[in-house]
Amino acid sequence: MKRLMMATLLVLLIIQPTDLTKAEMKTSCEATQFKIVMKTTTDVKEKASAASKTLKTYKKNKELSASGRTGNWYKVCHSKKTAYIKMADAKEVFSSGEKVLLKKFDTRKGVNQVVSVTGKSMSDTKVAIQTYEKKQGEWRRALKKMEGVIGKNGFTKSKKEGDGKSPVGIYSFGTAFGSKTKPPGVKMNYRKTTKYDYWIDDRTSKDYNKWITYKGNPSSKWKSFERMNHELYRYGAVINYNTNPIIKGKGSAIFLHIWRGETKPTAGCTATAEKNVLSLLKWMDPAQKPHVVMGTNDSLKSAE
Repeated sequence: MKRLMMATLLVLLIIQPTDLTKAEMKTSCEATQFKIVMKTTTDVKEKASAASKTLKTYKKNKELSASGRTGNWYKVCHSKKTAYIKMADAKEVFSSGEKVLLKKFDTRKGVNQVVSVTGKSMSDTKVAIQTYEKKQGEWRRALKKMEGVIGKNGFTKSKKEGDGKSPVGIYSFGTAFGSKTKPPGVKMNYRKTTKYDYWIDDRTSKDYNKWITYKGNPSSKWKSFERMNHELYRYGAVINYNTNPIIKGKGSAIFLHIWRGETKPTAGCTATAEKNVLSLLKWMDPAQKPHVVMGTNDSLKSAE
């Protein structure tokens, strides 16, 4: 009996490394994120370098799956290992909805970065956050797709103060902010919040939809306000909704900020995981005029 048990154990020890090797081989390539099409005869390289070894050559119009992009190189899977294709030799495949969305920015001079916040329906509170940047004259995906949440009552084309909805439309970004020190790599203007910083949502006040620093008792000055040193505002960015001109009652304090969780919507802001907020803040470059587009594919067709 002891001999049988030892023999069984020995077989398991021999088999296990083999199974692990197979598992490692299966997961050595990253998951597919999107498709690319060759614009010309293209070499697949072992590393992200023109001087690297050529692993394979594809003809024009060949479609491949990509797991992302590093610098000016797309990452693809070749022989179960990550390989690289020069960005200039390929174009990305976009859905009809993405094409409509990105076309809106072709006439917006200097806008080379776009954050897309899209839901499947106007009542959805869960959204997909996707980033795009114009590189070498073409739109390309930037960061990996993220999960996010919006207002507890979904999207609206006619936002009103206190409706719990997020506004459909295209907006620029204002300042980045946070209760923490400006993170390394953030290029946007960054404002560190204090206990004296408030965003005013009192529609009767001349300070409506403005960031105000005030050392007195805020309750005696405004009927309603938000404290900017809130825990969910450790990092964030102002979305320039209803800012020029400010229309009282049309909605205020629309931000990108940290979420409470993937099943917990906001009062009207867009929120996502802290690591995602940081990635977005570090990616956005004021010189590229980053904008956010918010809504569903249908609702955004008429958005300007």
